[in-house]
Amino acid sequence: MSLTEYERLSTWKTTVTWTSGSTAVDPSGNMSFIDVYKPDGTLLITTPASGERDGVGVFHYYISTASTDPLGIYIIDWHALFDYGGNFGYMPLHDKECVIIEKVVQS
Repeated sequence: MSLTEYERLSTWKTTVTWTSGSTAVDPSGNMSFIDVYKPDGTLLITTPASGERDGVGVFHYYISTASTDPLGIYIIDWHALFDYGGNFGYMPLHDKECVIIEKVVQS
């Protein structure tokens, strides 16, 4: 498996599509949240971030890195609440993506 590469100081778009079977579905409240972890395990985004809804079950968010952010693999963790019904009720579902920041922008 190869990882998508981005340069440090760049901004990129991450997208999630929530589905039930093959049908796109919205999470509870039409809200989908994102946590982005740096290679050292600390959060890149320190405040709760919500993705922007593009359509049923589809959300995106733009991520930026600073010159002081480390090079390496970043974990993007999308999460939202879904109603599983019955005894389960609302429970979280996660969708993760990894990207690598491995190049330094030369100025």
